[in-house]
Amino acid sequence: MSELPGRPDLDQLRRQARELLRAAADGEPRAIARLRAVSGRVTLSAAQLAIAREHGCPSWPALGAEVRRRRRMLGSAGRPVQGGDVRDLLDAPDAPADRWSFGGGTAIGTSAGLLFPEVLVVGAGHAVLDASLMSSGTGGPAAARARRLLVSGMPLARLVPGRARAARRAAVAAVGSLAGPGDRTVIDDRGARYALHPGGMWGKSGPSGGPAGPLSVGLGLDPVPGREVRWLELRSRNGAATRLVRSARPAVRISQLTPVAVSPAERELSGQAFGLVELRLASAEVAEDVLGQRCSAALARIAEIQRSGELDPGSELPDQLRQLCAVLTGHRPAGRLSRSWSGMLDAAQRADGPRRHLDICAVLPPIDGVAVRVDILISMSDGWRLYLRATPGWRNHGQDSHRRWSPVSVHAEDDRAGAYLSTLGGSSGDRGNEELALRFLPRLDPLARALRLTCRGASEEVVADLGLVPAAAP
Repeated sequence: MSELPGRPDLDQLRRQARELLRAAADGEPRAIARLRAVSGRVTLSAAQLAIAREHGCPSWPALGAEVRRRRRMLGSAGRPVQGGDVRDLLDAPDAPADRWSFGGGTAIGTSAGLLFPEVLVVGAGHAVLDASLMSSGTGGPAAARARRLLVSGMPLARLVPGRARAARRAAVAAVGSLAGPGDRTVIDDRGARYALHPGGMWGKSGPSGGPAGPLSVGLGLDPVPGREVRWLELRSRNGAATRLVRSARPAVRISQLTPVAVSPAERELSGQAFGLVELRLASAEVAEDVLGQRCSAALARIAEIQRSGELDPGSELPDQLRQLCAVLTGHRPAGRLSRSWSGMLDAAQRADGPRRHLDICAVLPPIDGVAVRVDILISMSDGWRLYLRATPGWRNHGQDSHRRWSPVSVHAEDDRAGAYLSTLGGSSGDRGNEELALRFLPRLDPLARALRLTCRGASEEVVADLGLVPAAAP
């Protein structure tokens, strides 16, 4: 057993875990033996567990807690806090947020259309305003070129590379008309002024070539607002204004890592169900033949799984999925569906959802080697989003760099038995440290007062319970 140094450094212990993982992956016998002493898998979480056990701690979170305890004792003895202490403090459950947000703004008119601010996400050295733009069709030549380059029903990200680059250039130029110095002023509660910079625009076009609904817009804000700022106000040239206020901090409870309880077969059938519900929620006008084909494929897969014996014979999932297919194809009313699935379909009929913006600031224990930080929740009328960070990354890449999948998934349910499904809403960064947003459907239940997020890997999961605080009035 190794003793912790007098001034332990959690970053150094992380490096030791990564080095141990690399050595084991390279076939080094001693490294493999160290991992096999605690786990049968060669993963980062296994390497971290080995490091923790070798230092006399039962788990990696326990090792982190012991490091933080010792550093607090050193700090209380009057020693200055060094740079290496910052990461330790951020890992503490009650640590101050290093990523925070402003939200609650209302729509404001601009020269390119009606802009609806959704959330301003502030991080170390940068601040980005995510907004929706309902184009007026009069945004000038650049905006017109951006609309012409949009392919009917296709996001910019799915255009062929050459055309996508041209579309992005034109979109950025169009967004530039939003961020011009004469169009709007941003000011905070202390009288400081800020500049907006174009970041990008993406969306879909309709059959006529114009935008099909709002476009998503990203705008950079300079300088970065400090923690002491309580609100930011966007002012237009015609005198209109909208105010974004600091997000509330809800109560959050994080569980310990536990083994995944559902079998792979159950996870696959649940995924089939959520995929069908997503198809219905994402487009109320989805072609009936497309939905019918997807349901036929799901029914065929149910039969395969049942014949293989992979599923518990007592599982109700096959019958529930068959009922869901019958409902979606119009052959049966939704009365016999499970509460979670019927609730998602019913929520599609709600005209609006609650406005909330919350700084969750939750650091989760590594899940199958992926460290996740849940930063921000933003709820709008058409759904809600979670802003997260993942290390070493949210998605794995195949050897050809084209096939991608996520080793971690997030499942959400509220305290009224309502369930929500998630899709990737965008990401940035690299494979070593990724910032991303997950988009959830349907709209949040207006009567829900708590939300449970289950972050699930291949073999282990962790649960985050948080209260849903009403949004502050702007």
